[in-house]
Amino acid sequence: MLGLMLGLWIREPWAIVLFLIAGGVVGHFYDNAHALPPVDPIEGLEPDPFLREPPSAPVSREQLDAQAQEHFARHLCALFIEVARVDGNVSREEVRVVKEYFQNELKYGPEALDTVRIYLKEFLEKPPTLDESIAACRDELPTSDRLLLVDTLYQLGLVDGALQRSEQESLRQIVKGLGLTEEDRRAITARYLGTGDTHYARLGLNPGASDAEVKRAYRQLAAAHHPDRVSHLGAGAVDQATRRFQEIQDAYEMIRRLRGL
Repeated sequence: MLGLMLGLWIREPWAIVLFLIAGGVVGHFYDNAHALPPVDPIEGLEPDPFLREPPSAPVSREQLDAQAQEHFARHLCALFIEVARVDGNVSREEVRVVKEYFQNELKYGPEALDTVRIYLKEFLEKPPTLDESIAACRDELPTSDRLLLVDTLYQLGLVDGALQRSEQESLRQIVKGLGLTEEDRRAITARYLGTGDTHYARLGLNPGASDAEVKRAYRQLAAAHHPDRVSHLGAGAVDQATRRFQEIQDAYEMIRRLRGL
């Protein structure tokens, strides 16, 4: 503008053009020398308050306890389902034992029991990883509560009849994973199946005999008292041998159940 004004003041066409061009060049360099630094379009920009996410409410102690309870219930349900399903279908009586454990021992209310039902149904369709649940229960429960848990698992296994070998194997695995001893397991087993002292005596053993000694005594006595060995002595001898052989079989079967052999 200054160049144009100077050219018009001289009143010559060449002066107008020359000073207009000169003014444009000088103005361009002046603007570059005195321009403000570029502004970051993001820096210092406050977000729209209507688009902000509302601040999350602090988690209460009750909520944390409920979350921990739910997490722990999941692991307990995994153990119960393992014992209940290993011998076939899960019965109503087995579900009742599980419900009473949560209700009476852990004092679960109706809402928490609904969560237990959800986990039981989920694990029936897709069995969980047992090792993880055993480890969680071992870490969370004191020894007395672990013993109570195993006691309830034995009730669960016996509710539909005698313990099957598959159930005993599962119980043995759980007892070991929970950090309990074999003596603990046998003490709980004796509570439901008896001590078996009479059965040990029939094999000529005491309850402290090892598993290998029990099996060896059974094989020797079964072979010695088999009815076929006295068949040449007549019917009376065969009947007597048959009764003794059956006593040996029954004694060994009971000890096998007691020990989970």
